[in-house]
Amino acid sequence: MRHRYVTSLAALAVSLTLVSWAAISIRGQAPSAGKGQAPSAPARGQVAASTRGQTSQTTARPANAPRPGTAPRTAWGDPDLQGAWFVMESVPLQRTPANAGKALLTDAEVAALDKQKAVDPGRNSRSDNSSSDVSGAYNAVFNSVLRTSKRTSMIIDPEDGRIPPTVGDAQGRGRGGRGGGGARGNVNDNPETVAQSPRCLGVQTPFLPLNTLFAQGTVMQIVQSPKSMGIYMEDDHAGGGNRIIYMDGRPHLPSHIRTYLGDSRGRWVGNTLVVETTNFTQGFQGSTADLKMTERFTRVDANNLRREITFEDSKTWTRPWTVLIEMGKTGDNRHMIFDSACHEGNYGLTGILIGSRKEEQAGK
Repeated sequence: MRHRYVTSLAALAVSLTLVSWAAISIRGQAPSAGKGQAPSAPARGQVAASTRGQTSQTTARPANAPRPGTAPRTAWGDPDLQGAWFVMESVPLQRTPANAGKALLTDAEVAALDKQKAVDPGRNSRSDNSSSDVSGAYNAVFNSVLRTSKRTSMIIDPEDGRIPPTVGDAQGRGRGGRGGGGARGNVNDNPETVAQSPRCLGVQTPFLPLNTLFAQGTVMQIVQSPKSMGIYMEDDHAGGGNRIIYMDGRPHLPSHIRTYLGDSRGRWVGNTLVVETTNFTQGFQGSTADLKMTERFTRVDANNLRREITFEDSKTWTRPWTVLIEMGKTGDNRHMIFDSACHEGNYGLTGILIGSRKEEQAGK
């Protein structure tokens, strides 16, 4: 329940309604991209804030939208990665056992999943489990429903679409990147150990679309110069985040200087920007803070961007693993990003701390 709060989500719902940047209507859409192809940006009439009230409509592509074709270049000759980029389809991080050995869904399977989304009114369901009851207490107006991708996993290496096995005692670490422990081992004991999201301290790298229903990890904006690149990451009500990637040849920071977003250094390899990020303060998916992340940004054409990310941590996994995120865009003056105005004085943090005190009083 730590990051599902009405105040923050109401702000998110307004932002989603204003810019319509994350939700793709599951009716009247173009077919899903094939293997190895980035999805095309949706037509203007294919964008919606939720499944509620959607109609099957398709309109002409906005006149100001970039036209498919050769990827543009900057005035100084580098591939131009700039603009607001959006995740267009829902892809699970790992391949499920039901899809073992199957990289792509059939057209019929995609259609069935999209049909299921169309009739689902949202997550407004009650439960006897108190945690599930609170986390599911928001209806479809708060959700951003993306169309289903043919791809069965974001992970493209290993070929089984699964995170590699862990080494040693790594399994006992749990999922990294969620804050430290309190005096009694409870991260919700005090505001200094509560996770980043309820404290509105911003998003974490690697910024993956792991919860697209709440538009988390689905939109970013890139600003580029010859020697550096900035990436703004808007993520639900976490408060956003700004990465700076230096491309001027400077070395990484000393190992003892660490940040939430890590220390990023980039270089061009052909038409691909390769970015190496180290010096994290916390891990990801159970890793240590010594995680190394290597991204490869490639603009396929005017409308499509490939972002491949390789994760390495010999203290956690038996081998590196790689995910592929495919993103699209339309005209930047149409799809602007509005921040969700998260702040550390939000009601959610107050509720978390009150809940912890109640647990103490109950002797839990």
